[in-house]
Amino acid sequence: MPAAFGFLNACKPPGMTSTAFGGWVKSVFPGSAIGHWGTLDPTASGVLVLGIGYATRLLPLIEPATKRYSFELILGTKTDTADATGRVVETQTVPDDWRGRLPATAAALIGTIEQTPPMYSAVKVGGRPLYDSARRGEEVARQPRSARVLALGVVDSGRSSARMLVECDAGLYVRTLCEEIAQRLGTVGHMGALVRTAAGPFSIDDAALPEQIAQRRDACLIDPLGVLGCATVELNGERLTRFMHGNGMAIGEYDATVSAPPGGAKGTVLVVHGNRVIGVASLEEGQLSPRRVFPE
Repeated sequence: MPAAFGFLNACKPPGMTSTAFGGWVKSVFPGSAIGHWGTLDPTASGVLVLGIGYATRLLPLIEPATKRYSFELILGTKTDTADATGRVVETQTVPDDWRGRLPATAAALIGTIEQTPPMYSAVKVGGRPLYDSARRGEEVARQPRSARVLALGVVDSGRSSARMLVECDAGLYVRTLCEEIAQRLGTVGHMGALVRTAAGPFSIDDAALPEQIAQRRDACLIDPLGVLGCATVELNGERLTRFMHGNGMAIGEYDATVSAPPGGAKGTVLVVHGNRVIGVASLEEGQLSPRRVFPE
């Protein structure tokens, strides 16, 4: 049986870490390497992209892209973790007019904003993750970071909570965003449920549930050729043998084996054989140089 190879757009359930979920996926694909394209907090659910087998080496080639989340804003209570898992540390009255002001408050946050990483985050200060210091009861000085919000809107609202959608670049803390929204509304708040609905080209509409992965694992794998925007070079015969042994070769400007986007093929290219990715190479001035070779 051929080794498992491809990307997996998984729908991670809440209540487990991304590492633990990756360990479960590895049990479904025994003997295959597993890699993550980003992570999700344990309480969050939704799109979690993994590389299976040699496709783990292709994850860095997925172009940086925006992410979309559906989240719950809970007003009137502040927690030490900024989400619903934490201990309530402050309560405040929720203004009566908050619903009417929420859309404009959200619109004002679209653009580049400054956020201080929450203590319960994986950011390392002095070589130690902030969440480790937080669990020890230590407060660590953190530097603000820029984050970009592309869209932020309200879906519906209740007595003291609202369901919202955000599209953002990687690096935005939705928990911190909830605290900021609450402050601008004149109260305190925290994040409730969080679902990642999209990460780049991967959507929750196409994400595989755990039971689907367990029952039809190979059918859930995505061909990296359909995701990556790199040019491709197809090799056969002697050229294929040379490449698989780690040897470079000349590729002419009008070589029929080169499938390139507008502007020509240069830089990083995918090397294919029989519609299967067999490696990654650099193509500069007509010279193909292997960077990674994937054996059968």
